[in-house]
Amino acid sequence: MQWGIINLPMEDFRRKFFIFFFLALNFLIFFLVLYMLLPFWEPLVLAIISAVVFYPVFRFFRRFIKSETLAAFFTLLVVFSAVIIPLTVAVFIFAQEITKLVEHLNEYYRSGKLELLINDLKSRLYIYIYSFKEKYPFLEELLKEENIKQWVSQFYNLLSKWFTNLAKQALLWGANAVFYTFVYLLTLFFALSQGERTVRYIKEILPLEERDKEEIFKTLYESIRAVIYGTAGTALVQSLIALGLYIYYDLPYPFLWALLTALAAFIPPFGSGYVWVPITLYELFFGDTTKGLIGLAVGALVISSIDNIVRPLIMKEKIELPYIVLFFAVLGGIFTFGFTGIFLGPTIFALFITMVDLYRKKFVYPKGGS
Repeated sequence: MQWGIINLPMEDFRRKFFIFFFLALNFLIFFLVLYMLLPFWEPLVLAIISAVVFYPVFRFFRRFIKSETLAAFFTLLVVFSAVIIPLTVAVFIFAQEITKLVEHLNEYYRSGKLELLINDLKSRLYIYIYSFKEKYPFLEELLKEENIKQWVSQFYNLLSKWFTNLAKQALLWGANAVFYTFVYLLTLFFALSQGERTVRYIKEILPLEERDKEEIFKTLYESIRAVIYGTAGTALVQSLIALGLYIYYDLPYPFLWALLTALAAFIPPFGSGYVWVPITLYELFFGDTTKGLIGLAVGALVISSIDNIVRPLIMKEKIELPYIVLFFAVLGGIFTFGFTGIFLGPTIFALFITMVDLYRKKFVYPKGGS
């Protein structure tokens, strides 16, 4: 009897120690796995997000193909055709436009037009400061032709060095992009072919009630789809309309500006307005006033306002987030995770609100109160 009293606490201690050690070892291994995957986290996350987006395509192929591997392969072909090829073409166009811009700047410098521009700017500036040069005589000294030429030459040298460094970085980025694309496609393939089993496995090991698990995964699924369909679709429509506007302006490198407009559409609060507004204002004050006024109307009434029409039409499900929360979710996501944060930010916020709501239902009003 005495031995039983002594051994029972010891057995209980050993059991608790074993559980603690087992959990600590599992957490250690889990974080080591995360640490090893850290260099590839961006293509991995993008692949998982893409798997959610293209899951309906995978499910469509599964109706006719019994093999999950073949269905994933055909879905991958759709992704390659719908995403990879257009992005490659867009990057190629962007590179062409940048090359043309650099050639134009070099030709502008070699042709002597730069000197004409300096003289023109000098005459314009003298008009503005003529009435002040007696009061501020140092301005006349400051605007000597030698000084202006020196400043412009220094600026051009800095610009040339910047473009040279940009070209080197572009080559390095291209090599990384090829590798990351391979990682992305490989991960997407297995996320599609093994995704259902993986989700079931994660649901099994989560220490939550079945109803709560379903609500959490539903929030993740709907949030990712809503953000991607809504934001990407709106950006595409806005950039296409802006492209027509830039062509109407006779703006050099319209495809480059349209691509920048599409990228800016992801950034709140003004989105595409970060690009089309300065261009339109320049056209209004320094170009064709009529074109500028028409462009201002098109930009304000169509490009920026179409967001409120296109986004709800494209989004299958909406994220129930207030605008101010969505603003900080997207902006905070971009600052924290880069481009991927555009999708991760709202998803994390939506998941956080879901968890708070679950806590409220289970612990604050467990009996169904409000």
